[in-house]
Amino acid sequence: MKGKRKRNKFKVGNQAFLFRFDSLATNPDYNGVAPSTAPSTPPSTQTTESLWLPRLNEKDFKLYSKESYDKKSYVAPQTEKCATTVKLLRPHKVSDDYLDEYLGDTNTENRTVDRDLNILMMNNLIICHINESPHCNVPHFELVQETQWGLGWIWELKCTKCKFISEKYKLFREIETGRPGRKSASINYGFQTGVINSNIGNDSARVLLTSSCIPPMARTTMQRITNNVCDKVVKLANEETKKVVENFKRRNETLGLNKNSPIKLQMDGTYQSVYIKSRHKMGQNASQAIGIACENETDSHDVIGLHLINKLCWVGAWLRANTNRYDPLSEKDLGYEIGKKIATNELLVDYCTTDGDAKSVKGLQEAMQEVFGPLWSVNRLADTIHRGQSQFREGIRAVPVCSLV
Repeated sequence: MKGKRKRNKFKVGNQAFLFRFDSLATNPDYNGVAPSTAPSTPPSTQTTESLWLPRLNEKDFKLYSKESYDKKSYVAPQTEKCATTVKLLRPHKVSDDYLDEYLGDTNTENRTVDRDLNILMMNNLIICHINESPHCNVPHFELVQETQWGLGWIWELKCTKCKFISEKYKLFREIETGRPGRKSASINYGFQTGVINSNIGNDSARVLLTSSCIPPMARTTMQRITNNVCDKVVKLANEETKKVVENFKRRNETLGLNKNSPIKLQMDGTYQSVYIKSRHKMGQNASQAIGIACENETDSHDVIGLHLINKLCWVGAWLRANTNRYDPLSEKDLGYEIGKKIATNELLVDYCTTDGDAKSVKGLQEAMQEVFGPLWSVNRLADTIHRGQSQFREGIRAVPVCSLV
């Protein structure tokens, strides 16, 4: 084999050539994927076919190959069963032609724009085009530049039939901050408000947006907006709690009582864990705990106090973690912190309803005694659900009277 035919033998994309070789194999049903290199001459009664196949692509190459122990080459698994030796050529690299089907006009993206601002842009665009290019009767607009601002967009358009280029249109509502510089988009803060009030996080929200063909915000941008939204939510929650306390003081005065008359509370804690609710668990596998105290005077049961115990932080535990990572999560500590916040608003508590295994009442009482004196006491009331469950278990374990006779 000489000349051009010899040079093109191993060329990428060359057609497969079939060659017949003599082999030492005794099994004619072998699976050969490469030519035989055995120089010996087999018996004339038994021959097997050995062939060349075209170079595989990356997907098919993974099906036939396996990385060697030295991590420097590839071998074909179970080739010891073949009658011939197997040699693998490295696969084709993925060319740009394979990406054409994903870069076509059929695959487009969605944009989140304000409806009224979009209509205003179209009307303003037509008027400006008539004023600057009166001879262009039927314009054809397309995007020149678009700038992403979170989930909002800024568009700049041009006419392909003339030299008209529009101004930049903001298709999102801005939040007035009273400071110079670019203002935040209201859609970004509204989206993050929904994320923190649901069971998904920023990563799941990005997957949701990407699945809807909506370009998501950058990860750092989402985290920065989340921090700002959480701070505002905490501030609003504290203001709402103060309003509830003031309403109770006003109610006491209306009923002819002292405005600081004690009220009844109900308190419980929740943990960042799936298995913490199980009655058969080994230790605490949670890293966060939230204690919530609600008033037990009305049917609305408004929240008047809450506290978060956090062992984690997305940057470092020394930033936002408020307890040691080795300390257990205690409902007594939750009750103590909630009691300090309630006592700051000059509100007394005399009864608190909790479950049977909670020690939050002791922490609440310690906080009240620090502010109002050591003689103040908070009495615990058992909730009906846990009390009924405990009575049911005691009834099952009870011994019948007839068996004692």
